[in-house]
Amino acid sequence: MYRTFQEAQQGLAGQRPGDPLAMPIEEARLRQSRYFQALNTGVPDVARSDDHIVRGPHGDIPVRLVASHRQERTPCLVFLRGAGFWAGGIDSHLGTIHRLAALTGCVIAAIDYRRAPEHRYPVQQDEILCVLAWLRSQGADLGLHKDAWAFFGESAGATLALSATLALRDRWQALPAGLVLFYPNCGGPRQGSRPYSQWVWRSYLGDADPDAVPGPVPLHQDLRGLPPVWLGCGAQDPLLADALELAGRLQRAAVPHHVVQFPDMPHAFVMHAATLWPARLALEQAAAEVRRLFDSPLMETLPS
Repeated sequence: MYRTFQEAQQGLAGQRPGDPLAMPIEEARLRQSRYFQALNTGVPDVARSDDHIVRGPHGDIPVRLVASHRQERTPCLVFLRGAGFWAGGIDSHLGTIHRLAALTGCVIAAIDYRRAPEHRYPVQQDEILCVLAWLRSQGADLGLHKDAWAFFGESAGATLALSATLALRDRWQALPAGLVLFYPNCGGPRQGSRPYSQWVWRSYLGDADPDAVPGPVPLHQDLRGLPPVWLGCGAQDPLLADALELAGRLQRAAVPHHVVQFPDMPHAFVMHAATLWPARLALEQAAAEVRRLFDSPLMETLPS
């Protein structure tokens, strides 16, 4: 296991993320897919991996249910991937999903929401809410405890988890037991932010009003009434300020929350959990928070 992010990057044999600002988006997605594939090494085996199709308002939505054990009435952890709204898919975060299944004992429900800029807000939020309704209605047949579920999201996925939870609150619908989030990108298109961040937000928002309610930018919303939020972020992440501002607003809204900063880690470091020791520890801490939400014992310890 590597101890620094730089060592982990060097171990990827030259694979680098795609850059939609420097190349056509399909080329950027192809490069990003190769990068994700390089990260998905040493993926733990699971007892269950079922692919489903949910009929949604914008077309079919692929959903994968993953579990390390076959049990009935199991809590569900709804997984929303990062990758800037524009990249990734049902397999891109396979290592993280399988490790979460092993570490939490939950059924992981990974939602393959549509990508920007071809599909913009509120398409992604609509699809997440649609899948949540499907999980509630089909929970017993899927082996789920229909009233025990939480969100896990990273980066854009953390933003979507927050937005979807705010939409549920505003519709007086059942809320998750909690949100476990890594490095949320939740401040919207701010002046002075990185060109990539500006592009990500404009690609996602299109002509949508960032102040719409229920809106796409969590830091523009009233956060009162949210369930507990756990925030993990790298101390070297350019989005660290977003996470800290979110924590401050949660404090003012009297929402239980906890922030953990991981020294020397950049954005998206958790995806390196196969080879980077701090990323493995971060994922284990997040899994411990999930187990705490459901009062569950430690399920498995992953090999070093």
